[in-house]
Amino acid sequence: MNTHHDGMNRRRFLAACSAGLGAGLLSRFAAATPETPAQPNIILFLVDDMGWQDTSVPFWTEETLFNRHFRTPNMERLANRGIRFTNAYAHTVCSPTRTSLMTGWSPARHRVTNWTLNPDEDTSRGWAPRDWNMRGLQADEVNMAQLLQEAGYFTIHCGKAHWGARGTSGEDPLRLGFDVNIAGHAGGAPGSYQGKDNFGNEENGTRRLPWGVPGLEKYHGKDIDLSDALTKEALAAVDHAVAAEKPFYLYMSHYAVHTPIQPHNRFVDNYKGRTYPDTDINIPPVEARYASMVEGMDASLGALLDKVEALGVAESTLVVFTSDNGGLSAHGRCTTPYNTGLNTHNRPLHAGKGSAYEGGTRVPFIAAWAKPAPTNALQAQLPIKAQAVSAQPLISEDLFPTLLGIGGALDQVPITHTVDGYDLRPYFTQEASDMERPLYFHYPHTWGPEGPGYEPHSAMRLGDWKVIYFYQPQRWELYNLADDIGESHNRAAEEPERLAQMAQKLRRDLVNMGAQWPVNDETDEESPMRLPQDAVINAIH
Repeated sequence: MNTHHDGMNRRRFLAACSAGLGAGLLSRFAAATPETPAQPNIILFLVDDMGWQDTSVPFWTEETLFNRHFRTPNMERLANRGIRFTNAYAHTVCSPTRTSLMTGWSPARHRVTNWTLNPDEDTSRGWAPRDWNMRGLQADEVNMAQLLQEAGYFTIHCGKAHWGARGTSGEDPLRLGFDVNIAGHAGGAPGSYQGKDNFGNEENGTRRLPWGVPGLEKYHGKDIDLSDALTKEALAAVDHAVAAEKPFYLYMSHYAVHTPIQPHNRFVDNYKGRTYPDTDINIPPVEARYASMVEGMDASLGALLDKVEALGVAESTLVVFTSDNGGLSAHGRCTTPYNTGLNTHNRPLHAGKGSAYEGGTRVPFIAAWAKPAPTNALQAQLPIKAQAVSAQPLISEDLFPTLLGIGGALDQVPITHTVDGYDLRPYFTQEASDMERPLYFHYPHTWGPEGPGYEPHSAMRLGDWKVIYFYQPQRWELYNLADDIGESHNRAAEEPERLAQMAQKLRRDLVNMGAQWPVNDETDEESPMRLPQDAVINAIH
């Protein structure tokens, strides 16, 4: 495969930073000495299925009714200490995002283009590539945890893994570069969030496949939520790493807020029997349960911030917070603060998880030092301004070069391992920007629910513009996100030249990454992307 397509090569990006606005930042990292430690602790806090607005922290130009509904004081605390990104993206379902952040590859390249479970099971509901990577990420492949471990980090996995299929090497985080695995396995959802239900396992405690959460038997039968049990175990692992005087990488990957939507009992009374703030709309029971799960996740973040401060390592601990895809809105949800229903839980974004539209891929993203201290040597190398906001576009695979760079392991990436992600350090410090960098989305599958944008698709954001191709039907759409964040006005017929240029670039770059095309269910033939002159451009969704 071509490893030098536009905007996709890590060395080209780093060279550009060194030559331009990012030179000072990168030279600070390069100049680390024994007196200036080069390895901060890193916490990557990943939430499952958390929408762009499932928080009291606004990630738009204004506060919304959703922001007033959710209670996330610790996200507010983190945002006040660092920078939040309003144009951050993941991929449209979980395993593709999780594989991208571990490898630095776009899903078009690693081909884990849908969620995984069994090594020979196509989880698509029709229209999928014939031989997409159903096994998922495997132990013999380059990944971020392995490289950080080799660079001297004590690596901790806590929560949802969902990298490799059952029975493969990628099922076990201990074989993917983690020193500790807390509750990670091949399943992408818990059988239950309740300790009293043994987290979805059998009554006698034995595993119930495929959804029973492993490794938390000491909490079975107890009145404890899964998010709290994971947090307790993560805190203990951090204690161990600090006592051993090793830098730690904690991949805190909550199962929340994925289905099943169950109450986090410590917080659900904050929502039960109430109306949405500033409305007379009753909060439905399912939405009260969902909000309690969000607040429980936020409490976990607060406990981690408190822990590193109590251990005296907060000033040398970097925290990155994000989600693995847009918020669920296609099923399992109820009335919103706007008195609307399904496919509106990310409003003003269109649709939700599984969709080509912004609701399926735009996510919250915060980067901050756990305790800002500008005179700290590590923070002087990566000075993140408090209460900063950035409109810089970024995407999940950017975490691979970014966290490896922060951990001093980026140079250990094999030269043969192309990196699609960009190093975000110049963006974290706002010393550089590249608003025209392309972001690629490739989901050649039928996810399941019917609704807006859930068909097999590929898309690209470039600047303010976003182009989408739906393989079924063969249709192009074009939006200006600066003017139309809700993707309500398809500009494809009005902007044929722009559409043609973006479509050609999207197709060319997907081909260069080795993208696979879906197979038509009816004809059993591959259905490659058709350029606009051969496809529909003026359909209204």
